[in-house]
Amino acid sequence: MNNLNLSRNWRCVLSALFLAGMCLNILSVNSALANEPASLSQQDFESFFDAVIQEQMTSEHIAGVTTAVVQNGELVFAKGYGYADIDASNPVLADQTLFFIGSDGKMFTWTAIMQLVEQGKLDLHTDINTYLDFEIPAPFNKPITLHHLMTHTAGFEDEFNTLFVNEASDLIPLREHLIRYMPVQVYPPGEVMAYSNYGTALAGYIIERVSGQTIESCITEHLLQPLEMNHSFSGNVLPPEFEADLSKGYKYQNDDFVTSDFEWTSAVPVAPIRTSATDLSRFMLAHLNDGCLDGNCILQAETVEQMHDMQFTHHPQMSGMSYGFLNMHANGQKILWHLGNSPHFVTMLALIPEENLGVIVSYNTPPADDGRAILFKFLDEFYPVDRTPTKQTPLPDWESRASLFNGHYAPARSNHSTPQVLVRYTTTTPIKILEGRLSFNGWEFYESEPGVFQQINGDRVLTFKEGDNGKRWMFVGVLAYFQVPWNETPGFLLTILGCSFLLTFSLFVRRLVSRRQTTSPNALKTCLNLGLGLFNLALFAWLSLILLNFGSTYIY
Repeated sequence: MNNLNLSRNWRCVLSALFLAGMCLNILSVNSALANEPASLSQQDFESFFDAVIQEQMTSEHIAGVTTAVVQNGELVFAKGYGYADIDASNPVLADQTLFFIGSDGKMFTWTAIMQLVEQGKLDLHTDINTYLDFEIPAPFNKPITLHHLMTHTAGFEDEFNTLFVNEASDLIPLREHLIRYMPVQVYPPGEVMAYSNYGTALAGYIIERVSGQTIESCITEHLLQPLEMNHSFSGNVLPPEFEADLSKGYKYQNDDFVTSDFEWTSAVPVAPIRTSATDLSRFMLAHLNDGCLDGNCILQAETVEQMHDMQFTHHPQMSGMSYGFLNMHANGQKILWHLGNSPHFVTMLALIPEENLGVIVSYNTPPADDGRAILFKFLDEFYPVDRTPTKQTPLPDWESRASLFNGHYAPARSNHSTPQVLVRYTTTTPIKILEGRLSFNGWEFYESEPGVFQQINGDRVLTFKEGDNGKRWMFVGVLAYFQVPWNETPGFLLTILGCSFLLTFSLFVRRLVSRRQTTSPNALKTCLNLGLGLFNLALFAWLSLILLNFGSTYIY
């Protein structure tokens, strides 16, 4: 009898353990499912993009748009809108129409760099002159490295109007382009983020030097082909099989669309790719899946993690740079993203790693917002946050910081050593701290701690800093701005310009009045004075047109 009871007790114990194990297993499965990113449907994305893009195309006169979304290892949405060729009535097809993605193609250049790092052919922290056959000067006695190039902290000034040419016959070799348009280094390496197309072109030339391949063939062989991006190409030569699928570029001017068939650049590493939305999705899928897609790996998992980690920031609370990607937090998400802007195309690419999601939107007509607004609309739609109002009482001694940092600021990405500095004079921004608050770019900020400003109803952070040399800086997200001296402020420059104009005009009027004198004026002298005055006015008009032209030849 005792043995029977003992047997029954053991059976009860084993049954209890079995039930407990089942419960724990169910809880574990539920927990794992809860940690999986929630999948959104194709209909969710289609409804969003249909509404946003159609409204944008109508209000901003955009010819065509292509878009795609990937999530949890799959392409979940892709769609084209409008026309790739208005005159021929060719529609945009997400799996067929090729768009020029501008600087979003830099992600391919940076990925190729990391492939060579994995192979031991490149080191991210070695002086780049080690890999070059011409010298990059080091005025700050500190070498520039690939780490600096990939985070845009090499310190180069910006150069306008050097990237695009009007005809294929105007193209020059990459090496010649780099030597001819070598910018001055104006910041010490590793201190200031100043976006540099030259730096990317330099990295591309290093790829060519180390790999023994052209940048076009390197990207094609080691990225496009392994990822089976079969409806894409790299470089300035349009393959015959893609001629019918390449979207034209447009600008809407004077109530009409102005067409561009192709945009050529000698700095191919800066903007190397023309691709379809579904092909570009494969690149995103690989970056979201530890570098692999369909059994083919373009990077090791550890390299992808390194590439996606924060590599530079101006302040611990701020956005910064991963290797190639802009790295920011918005709506509770880490976002790795980039914009690709050329004179006729704009592309936004974003990865949300924690949600295993990627999204691209590409326009063949530049939108008014440079393509970034649709990303934040996407985040607000699918990852909304409740922004609780915070206390915004001015901090003690805010006046002292206002007296120090109020003034006009110019972007770190600007020219310093050539006549192109005139562009910088037209892009300064006034900053005024009042009662611990300030406005910048349409955003409102309040001071949350000394020198640190939080966006009201937003995630952006703005900070100020005074350097060791007394130079004052403002940082907004990943961007840097420096305080300009009084003689570079718009008020002073406009005063000088106005006085010059009045002086020229008064001399002209004086000459006309003097003609009433009884003594006949010297005809030659009169003509010379009049010609000089007209020349000054013509010079001013010419400089104004040059400045406007610079804006249309930028690439981001």
